[in-house]
Amino acid sequence: MAREAKRRFKVTFPSDEVSVEVAEGTTLLDACRLAEIAIDAVCGGEGKCGRCKMRPNGSFKATPSSFITEAEASEGIVLGCQCYVHGDLTVEILPRSRIGRHQILTKSVAEIPHPIQPWVYKRFVELPPATINDNIADFERLTRGLGTMGLCAPLETLNELSGALRASGWKVTATISKIEPVNEVTRVEPLDRAGTLLGIAVDIGTTTMVVDLVDLHFGSVIATASDYNRQTSRGEDVISRMMYGEEKGGDELRVLARDTINELISRVLRSATIKLGKRPSAGDVVAASIAGNTIMTHFFLGLDTRRIRLEPYVPVAYHMPCLKGREVDLGINPRARAFIFPSRAGYVGGDVIADVLASGMHRSNDLTLLIDVGTNGEIVLGGKDWLASCSCSAGPAFEGGEVSCGMRAMEGAIDKIRINDDLTSSYHVIGGAPPVGICGSGLIDLVAEMYASGIIDRKARIQESGSKRTRASESGLEYVIETKGRLGKGASADLVVTDADLQNLLRTKAAVFAACSTLLKKTDESLDGMAGVVIAGGFGFHIDIARAISIGMFPDLPQEKYRFIGNGSLGGARLALISAKRRREVEDIFEKMTYFELSVDNDFYNEFSSSLFIPHTDLSRFPSVARNRAGRRGAR
Repeated sequence: MAREAKRRFKVTFPSDEVSVEVAEGTTLLDACRLAEIAIDAVCGGEGKCGRCKMRPNGSFKATPSSFITEAEASEGIVLGCQCYVHGDLTVEILPRSRIGRHQILTKSVAEIPHPIQPWVYKRFVELPPATINDNIADFERLTRGLGTMGLCAPLETLNELSGALRASGWKVTATISKIEPVNEVTRVEPLDRAGTLLGIAVDIGTTTMVVDLVDLHFGSVIATASDYNRQTSRGEDVISRMMYGEEKGGDELRVLARDTINELISRVLRSATIKLGKRPSAGDVVAASIAGNTIMTHFFLGLDTRRIRLEPYVPVAYHMPCLKGREVDLGINPRARAFIFPSRAGYVGGDVIADVLASGMHRSNDLTLLIDVGTNGEIVLGGKDWLASCSCSAGPAFEGGEVSCGMRAMEGAIDKIRINDDLTSSYHVIGGAPPVGICGSGLIDLVAEMYASGIIDRKARIQESGSKRTRASESGLEYVIETKGRLGKGASADLVVTDADLQNLLRTKAAVFAACSTLLKKTDESLDGMAGVVIAGGFGFHIDIARAISIGMFPDLPQEKYRFIGNGSLGGARLALISAKRRREVEDIFEKMTYFELSVDNDFYNEFSSSLFIPHTDLSRFPSVARNRAGRRGAR
């Protein structure tokens, strides 16, 4: 007997002016995905993060969740991933459940090498026509005219060659890609087209992606585009995303990654029209350089990630082949070579190697520490003679996960905060609107301010203050960052931080500092010999270093020793694109980098335990913090 088809119902999202038709039993979160509404579903729809709050009206069945308070339940609020369609519905999405415009870091501080030496170039040649006395084959005629031996060409180039030569009166421009061991003619254009030489640099981030369109003659950026990685609705962190891929197949994640990049490529090509005087075509982009963490690289290429997720955390490969655009469905010249940064370990990827390349630390005589903070904290220590690396599971606390008031750095997020003498707060909100939540840089400020104000103790436990700003709740004490009436439209409660939130933040900062300390211990180095600290990544770029030091997240060094390189992954990708020498340095970085696995390292766990205090159990490791604390006590 044929299985009876499921009934289908209409789900309408009035604020977005969109409706979708879904099968009975579909979750509201999946209906949002179908409607292409971006939802902040950190856990990928497992009901574990409590972020996808919605208010449906119609026929549905919702599974109770501890993330929904009694007050919210009385207002008809449910978790979108735990609410199932059983009839026509209209759905209101709460503001904090949406992914708004993100504060994406597209700038990188990476010195442009001179001279510019891209590994792809163009040559215009005028060839003598074929005659009965000079009737060598067309491709050999081209290579003779170029004066370059050992060239090869793909079948597509050979197919277009004869027509291009004769249509242009034997005057053509050849695009030549030199990536060892192959020197390849990837394109032949009629007449002189040597003036336009374009490539793309790509940062494949877990949360966001960025594409630079680069003039390969000068190394300059013509246009930049950025957006959310479309995979975010399938899980915010790499672990939940890998689990999603294992359950539902990796093809969807591969397509989402490539679709995001191709949309960004289309946008930079449109934006380039003003600078170039004409809109370049996808075929004009003749090279690509791509950096991402190990898991994002695997997703992009469609490789299996199951062995990375589980001990001993083994990727399919560290080095990826230099593929052609058509092999990875990129919206560029199908014969363009795409250089993909190698990964060093399951959780130290090509983005970290790109960070190192952008920082220049691998060419320095001085000892340098590089920190890239995200859901995973990646640390690199060393200089020109050696490099050591490690990764720690910092967790998503500073990226909006596991913190009730947390959110990404997007419109409505508090990114800077101070606590006044009366324990009220003053803050800056991204976009200038009323606050919706608080992002990573604001959370660091918040912990530092709460400690300085005596609201929390060294174990980050909230203390009774006699102020209405600290109060008891179902889960213990909480601090009111802002009252409901002053929050963004649709807020269902005061904006608070709880004891549980603070413990998650404490673990995150402890993991970062413990990883730095462990790496110093493993290499028998000390902070006394540290010439500088490089902070990489979008989150790191917005951190107040003094605040991060005061809570024990970063080493207690003079602030002038810290420098930011912004989006080092993108900067490194661009360097590898415009300089064959820098691209070869990528392999040098890989070869001299030792990786330490911290997940089974007793030194790390000892350091981590000692770091679960503000700033640390051993105050001698934070002398400036101890001095400032003593000064404040003396002033009282």
